[in-house]
Amino acid sequence: MSEFHCLDIEFPNVDFSPYYIKSKKEVDKIHHAHLFARTDEIELRIFYDDESYFGEKLSVWSDTVDYKKFGSFIKVKVTENHTNERIQKIDISDAKLFGISSGSNYYEGKQKYVIVKIDTVKFYWNPNEENKNTAEFYLDDKGFRVVNPFYGVFGPKTFFKNDGKFEINRMNDSKKFYKLGKSSFRPEFNVYSKGNKKDRTATIIKEPKIQFKYQNGITEEEAVFYGVVVLMLASFYHHIKIDYTLRRIHLPENTITIKNIEEKNYYDTSGNLWGFEIHWNFNKFLQASWQKETIKNFTLLSKAITLFNQSHLVDNSSAFLIRYNIIEICDKHKQDNEKFTLILNKKQRKVKQDSALSKLLETIAKDEHEEFKKRWGNVQTLLQNKPMKNQLVSFLESQSLDPKTFPVSIKDLKELRDFITHGSIEKVDLETLRKSNILLYRISGILILNLMGIKDWKLNTEIK
Repeated sequence: MSEFHCLDIEFPNVDFSPYYIKSKKEVDKIHHAHLFARTDEIELRIFYDDESYFGEKLSVWSDTVDYKKFGSFIKVKVTENHTNERIQKIDISDAKLFGISSGSNYYEGKQKYVIVKIDTVKFYWNPNEENKNTAEFYLDDKGFRVVNPFYGVFGPKTFFKNDGKFEINRMNDSKKFYKLGKSSFRPEFNVYSKGNKKDRTATIIKEPKIQFKYQNGITEEEAVFYGVVVLMLASFYHHIKIDYTLRRIHLPENTITIKNIEEKNYYDTSGNLWGFEIHWNFNKFLQASWQKETIKNFTLLSKAITLFNQSHLVDNSSAFLIRYNIIEICDKHKQDNEKFTLILNKKQRKVKQDSALSKLLETIAKDEHEEFKKRWGNVQTLLQNKPMKNQLVSFLESQSLDPKTFPVSIKDLKELRDFITHGSIEKVDLETLRKSNILLYRISGILILNLMGIKDWKLNTEIK
C-alpha cells in the first residue's frame, strides 16, 4: 500500500494572479497532490509548473487569509488511479494551516512541489459491516487521566488475552456504558502488543479512547457531536483541554476516520470537582443526570468551559477577568427597565420639565447652555426608569448563590475588574485579587455545573 494518497486539488474561489508577479505562466486550476497522513504530521505535497511560481504565490496568499479557515478554500478529489480502492473521498475543509514551505530542491523527478502542513483530514471508506454502528475516538496523551480511573492497579495479572486481543481488568463499578442521545459510550484502553520476533521481549501498548455504540439511523453529524460532548465533559472535569487524535466512526454507508495532530507542547494542569464540594471521580460524574441540560446548553457550555480551562493558563489578573467574563456569559437574562408611574399628561410634563431646565441653566455658564440642553434630553429619559436591582446580584441569586455570603463583596469584585480593565494595576490589592480569583473559580465552575443540570455542589465561602 502506498504511503500517500493521490489527490486533485483546486482553489475554486482564489485568484492567485495578484500575488508574486514574477511568474511567466498562469496558475493551473487543478493541481495533482500527495497526501501524507503520518503519526505526528499531515502533509500535502502539491505539484505545479515551476514557471507559474504557484508555491510562492500560495505562500504569499496564505498570509492574507485566516489560517483557521484554510481548508475551506480547498476542494479535493481522490484521483481515479488511487492505490486504495476502499476509499470513497477525502475532506480537508475543516483544516487549519500549520505552515507552507517551498524550496529550490523540492522536486520529485521533474515536477516541483510545495509542502503544506495542516492539522486535520477526514477520510470516507467503504463500510465495515463487522463494526457497523460503533466508533472509537482515540484521545491524546492528556486523555490517559480520563481512562486510568476505570481500571485497577496495573500488575502481573492486569493484562490477559481474549480471542486474540489483549484486555485489561476494569474496575467493578465502571463496566457499563453511559447513554447519550442515540449513543452509549465508555472510556476504554485499546491494548496491543509490539515487538520483533527476534527479540526476547515484546511491548504492550495501551491507547486511551472513548468507545461508542450507536442506535440505527445515527448520522455522521450526530456521531461527531456526541464525541465533542464527552470531550467537553472530560476537559471541564480535569481542568485542561483534551483532544482526539483519531476518530473512527463505523456507519452503515461508510467508515469515517478523522485524524488530528496532537498538541505536544502544553502547560499541564489537573483538576476535579472538589473545589465545588463534589467529591466524585470521573466515573461517578458520568453517572449523574447531565445529558439533557448539557445538550440543551451545549453552545453556551462550549464557550464557558473553553474560558474556564484557559483561566488556569494565564496570570492572576487575566484569570480574574476571564472568570468574571464567564459569569457575564452565563447570565443570559437581562432585566427590563421598570418605569416610575407618571401622573401628568405629556403636555403638562413638558411645562414642568422646561421650568426645571430654566432653573438649572441659572447654575451653568451661558456659553455652555446649548451643550447642557443636549444632555438634558438624555437625562429625562433615564429619570423615568426606577433604579434597578444589581444585575449581577440578581443573576447569582437566580443560580442559588447568595452574594451576601461571599468573602469578597460584589462592589469590590466590580471595582477590581475596573482597575484591571483600565490598566490601573497600581490600585489592585494583591490579597483581594488572590481571594477574588479563588471565589470566581468556584462560582464559574458552579455556573457550568448548573448549565449541565448538576445541582450537587456547595459554595465554600471560606478562603484562607
